[in-house]
Amino acid sequence: MENKVETNEQQWNKKEIRKNTSKLVRGVFIYELMMFIIVIIDMIRRSIPYFSNSQLDIDSVIDEAMNSGTSSIIAVFLGLLFLLFYFRKCNYRKLIFHSQEKMTGMSFLVILTIFMSVQAIFSLSATGIEVCLNRFGFSILGEIENASSNSSTVSILLYASIIGPISEEIIFRGFVMRGFQKYGTYYAIFMSAVIFGAFHGNLIQSIFATLVGLVLGYVAMRYSIKWSILLHIINNFIFGDLLSYLTSNLNESMQSIVIYVIEGVFCAGTIAIIVLKRKEMKKFIKDSKVDKGLLGLTFTSLWLIIFLAFQILQGISGIEKLPV
Repeated sequence: MENKVETNEQQWNKKEIRKNTSKLVRGVFIYELMMFIIVIIDMIRRSIPYFSNSQLDIDSVIDEAMNSGTSSIIAVFLGLLFLLFYFRKCNYRKLIFHSQEKMTGMSFLVILTIFMSVQAIFSLSATGIEVCLNRFGFSILGEIENASSNSSTVSILLYASIIGPISEEIIFRGFVMRGFQKYGTYYAIFMSAVIFGAFHGNLIQSIFATLVGLVLGYVAMRYSIKWSILLHIINNFIFGDLLSYLTSNLNESMQSIVIYVIEGVFCAGTIAIIVLKRKEMKKFIKDSKVDKGLLGLTFTSLWLIIFLAFQILQGISGIEKLPV
């Protein structure tokens, strides 16, 4: 895959770059706000029966809403309809399902191995951040549990394992990545991964999602978005809910051992791949450098600043003070 970075001196000016960034990020931000509003409306709807008898238990209402994926599914469909309309005049919609080469069985196995080894990075970073915060009297354990929680209802399972992955790939590896592609292939992959990671609004999950986003972006750009959708579903369903279901009869220690063994196998495989393909990977890293000036212009876009600030505030709100 060739890197065709076109700097603003060659073709693009500062105004065009910031305008393009703002349009893409604004669309994602409105989509996120639509999801918030629809979920809140659902919570209000669930609260109405309690108003007449003064027995409103807000925690129960929130738990009931969070354990139902119905409102999220509705929000996704309405949000995607909005984005289709929002990007209706953008020619890069035609590139969403474009591919540069055919996926082979060996290529998929290599990518899946690297992709799943990111789970180990998530586990290590989550543990490290929690230990560091504990030293200052804070905890982010709630956010870690939210990021790794399993589906408790069929609607949540449908949303988290199927509808969510498909919609997120269309948005981030479709609209967003292809919208940035005119400035360079690797720049587009990087920016879509950053925005995808920030979108989760969870400090721990955002790290994981950004790293995963780099792999998914590469796959979608080179082999087609259908393969990034498949990887996303495999991660959320097979190595998420299905694995948890299959190990549910084991005690916590055995569950942890099973997970560590699986992560260890993928990590060992990734190390072997790096060793065997070190020359190709070194060349890939060298070729995938992103123009710093282009990044500087992108990250001074007002809408990107607003979007990142909103996500950071969400992430910070998940940090809790430890009881004395």
